[in-house]
Amino acid sequence: MIKKSVKSNNKKNNSNKANKTINNKFEDVRPKFPFWAKLKIEKHRPTLVIDETKKASKRSEKEEDCFVHREVTHTSNKNNERIEPNPNRNDSRPMYLKRPRVLPKRLFTKYAKKMSVPQYLVDRYKKNNNK
Repeated sequence: MIKKSVKSNNKKNNSNKANKTINNKFEDVRPKFPFWAKLKIEKHRPTLVIDETKKASKRSEKEEDCFVHREVTHTSNKNNERIEPNPNRNDSRPMYLKRPRVLPKRLFTKYAKKMSVPQYLVDRYKKNNNK
């Protein structure tokens, strides 16, 4: 008897996990640019998504829906743009934006923390909402 109840509980937990992953995807909803997201690859960094585009897939000949994004880092570099004021109010170290890159939408999840987007970045990238 115990094994059946444990198995049924595990099935319920697995279905809840599946629902959570579906809710974190950006499917069939056109978000307002720019917004914060989190990468599923590399160091799972927050990233500023600035546009969407289509790109030929490396796996197949089909086109994939992709986001143009800029990763956020604490590393100062000549190619990185400093963000003023810091979007994360709890972090005292300065943040920098890396150069724009294009990755498939399936590699992004919604970012749970509250981070503000500085007004000059909103002004720069809001034109991407009119496409």
